[in-house]
Amino acid sequence: MKKYLIFLSLILIFGSNAISQTIVAPNFILKSHETLEVMRMKRNEKGITFQMLIRNRKDEGGSFCIDKNTEIIANGIAYKILKIENIPECPEEHKFEFFGDNLIFYLHFPPIPPEIKIIDIVENCTENCFHFTGLIVDYKLNNEMFAAFDYYETGMLSEGLLSYKELLARYEGKEPAIEGLFYFYIINILKEMGDMEEEKKWVERFRARNLPNSGWVEDKLSIGDNGLGF
Repeated sequence: MKKYLIFLSLILIFGSNAISQTIVAPNFILKSHETLEVMRMKRNEKGITFQMLIRNRKDEGGSFCIDKNTEIIANGIAYKILKIENIPECPEEHKFEFFGDNLIFYLHFPPIPPEIKIIDIVENCTENCFHFTGLIVDYKLNNEMFAAFDYYETGMLSEGLLSYKELLARYEGKEPAIEGLFYFYIINILKEMGDMEEEKKWVERFRARNLPNSGWVEDKLSIGDNGLGF
């Protein structure tokens, strides 16, 4: 009986994890505002919530608000925001008190299908609207991307190259939104390794893919920019 209860407890624990995910600082491809961050994402069958932070970079007059028409785009389908928490809904504004002042707030959205791994957050407004493009909302994929980037960031270029190639092989043709991201790092790592011939091959392979919404890769490569974010 005791073994059965332990086994049942394990089922409940892992079953809960299967339908509820919390990701700290999820990966993304591009964002509009340098000082806007997704600190944490919680996703379950009831909905998806983002804990966000905005940091003021103005000496005077800094403010921020969220438009009620903000939505997430998942697999071409729009999900309108349900609740805005701890920040005013536009046109009302939160007024920052000083340079470097931070505000943490929450955006709540309806549930999205469990197979969705990547979304966009889009604020539909007329001025200073924010967006996140290619935000990763899958726990496993986020961890794989963190591991690959850790190799790259710490100078373990061969390991990072292998990790990004494995990610590309796994998701190529399935998740075009992040294919460009994997190509970006593969090409940059080859450049840092000084393998110009292989770098050229991967640039040509990337261009042949003609991926949608990946013009930013060409833009960054053309100016030698190896960073991401905005």
